[in-house]
Amino acid sequence: MEAARRPKWYLLYYWLAALDVVTVLASLMLTQAMMQIYGDSVAASQKWAVREEEYADLAELARAVNAPGNDVFDSRDVAAESARVHAALSMFNVQLDAVRAEVARNATPGEAVMLLSNFDEIQEAMQEMIAESGLIFSYLEAGLAGEAGQRMATMDRKYARVNQALSRLFGSVRVIRHAYFQEQLRAAGVLRGLDNLVLGLAFLMVAGALWYGARIYRAARAAEAERSEHIEALSLARAEADAASAAKSRFLAIVSHEIRTPLNKMFLVLDILEEASGEERHRYLAMARSSGQLLKRLIDDLLDLSRIESGKIELERVRFDLRSLVHELLAAYVHLAESKGVQLAIDIAPEVPHMVEGDPTRFGQILGNLVDNAIKFTHAGSIDVSVALRAEKPGNGLGGSVPLRVAVRDTGIGVSPGEQARIFEDFVQADESTSRKYGGSGLGLGIVRRLIGLMKGELGVCATPGGGSTFWFHIDLVASARLPAALVHAARKDRHEKLAGKHVLLAEDAAESRTLVAAALGQLGVTVDVAADGAEAVSAAAANRYDAILMDIAMPVIDGFEAARRIRSGEQDQNAEEVPIIALTAQVMDGTFEQCLDAGMDDYLTKPVTRDSVAAALERWIMPGRGERLASKVAT
Repeated sequence: MEAARRPKWYLLYYWLAALDVVTVLASLMLTQAMMQIYGDSVAASQKWAVREEEYADLAELARAVNAPGNDVFDSRDVAAESARVHAALSMFNVQLDAVRAEVARNATPGEAVMLLSNFDEIQEAMQEMIAESGLIFSYLEAGLAGEAGQRMATMDRKYARVNQALSRLFGSVRVIRHAYFQEQLRAAGVLRGLDNLVLGLAFLMVAGALWYGARIYRAARAAEAERSEHIEALSLARAEADAASAAKSRFLAIVSHEIRTPLNKMFLVLDILEEASGEERHRYLAMARSSGQLLKRLIDDLLDLSRIESGKIELERVRFDLRSLVHELLAAYVHLAESKGVQLAIDIAPEVPHMVEGDPTRFGQILGNLVDNAIKFTHAGSIDVSVALRAEKPGNGLGGSVPLRVAVRDTGIGVSPGEQARIFEDFVQADESTSRKYGGSGLGLGIVRRLIGLMKGELGVCATPGGGSTFWFHIDLVASARLPAALVHAARKDRHEKLAGKHVLLAEDAAESRTLVAAALGQLGVTVDVAADGAEAVSAAAANRYDAILMDIAMPVIDGFEAARRIRSGEQDQNAEEVPIIALTAQVMDGTFEQCLDAGMDDYLTKPVTRDSVAAALERWIMPGRGERLASKVAT
């Protein structure tokens, strides 16, 4: 009804506004097109300048090929001058092949035909000149100086033909560049015509705006009520922004506390360890390790949250033993619960299959977060972890769905009904006193919710304050055939035996990290050579035969990427078997793994690393089985 009361001229104003938008967009597009033409022109000039420089080098190399045929009459050293000719000819052919390949790769078909024809003419003329120089050298070796002198004039003519072919090459370059710039000028002329048309439309738009301006002014006075609504909306938006800012401040305060607390413990432990000994030292080392694990978990949670929000997490589908994964994952939590006087029980229903397909890392992350929360908020009693099949969606055998229901029930402080809906939000705990008393960043359950969503599952909580709580989730995995027990036992027994006596190069610029990683590998029976920068790593790899190389990325002199390239180049020159190179780095940005592969590396470990994670990476690449992995890497 409001639109029906507006005058017709008011609707015409929308057409004027549309003309405004079209004019502006057209102007921006024309400007962008002009800048594109200018950029293409500059790029073309730079490209042809480089080519002309390379072609000038070709002419200079042709002169070097011709010179020994003249100089031999002064030096009379046929062998030396013949060697000069062959060396100069080799350089000439390398340069000619390089420019020929560059043209075939980058030039347009028309340009390539013209330039490759010139290259053929140059090569033919050079072959004739080389033949003449060969005759001169043969006459001189036979003592026929007169005949050699007669061939001198012929060789000069052949060299002149080479120069003529080179001149025609430069002429072709000028013709191509002239045609290219003429084409750009024509395109620029068309754009200038369109720009004039846009300018006319702009003048028309300004004239119409001035005419309609007075009428719009009167109509605007009727919009005061709507303006008031906008002001109210802005006030509401500001309040929401203030609330978001306060939430951010609270989160930063929590994260600061969660980082500073374990750091404080670690620094104090280091101070105490200077004078501690025996069992006391082991106790303090355990405290330092626990603090480091807390820091690592906080950093991992923050990175996982960032990856999930940006859509960078992709779920795996690999084969794993579900029962073994649950027991191995919760083994550490059993001891942690016992230290608090809490009993942790694991109940896996008999019908749950052993072997399934899915993402074991994310499944373990979900279950670990829920159990960790249960232990944190339970002071006495018990925690029960149950894994069963959902009755409403039974599996259908090998390759079929495995509908799991996983529940973690505790006798802790519980969650009130009012907090159950928001407890799975990011950075949220039941209340601020919970954060102060129990710690934590409030990220764990938020990440669990997001991962369950990626798995297309369900997540929920049933709780009563003071009576404990039950956190549960439903996900679907895929049934898979079970590996023979003997094969699994043999694989586990062979895990560390493969590393004993192996020779590994560790390239790491940080002295402390270098010492610690070398010591950890030494405990596994690995012989470790160390390099403090990329240059030392390249030299060590050239001088020794290693079973694997652990390569830091950010190092002085040359970085890990360049060091890997040089090592691979040296292996190719010597026709040697490639040594596995595993990156060790604190860089976790997207694309880093692809950079490692492009540089010739085989695998990638992010810091902080543990002895087990380094050992597992080495086991993946050290014989036996290495050939299969290399074939797999090449295939991908």
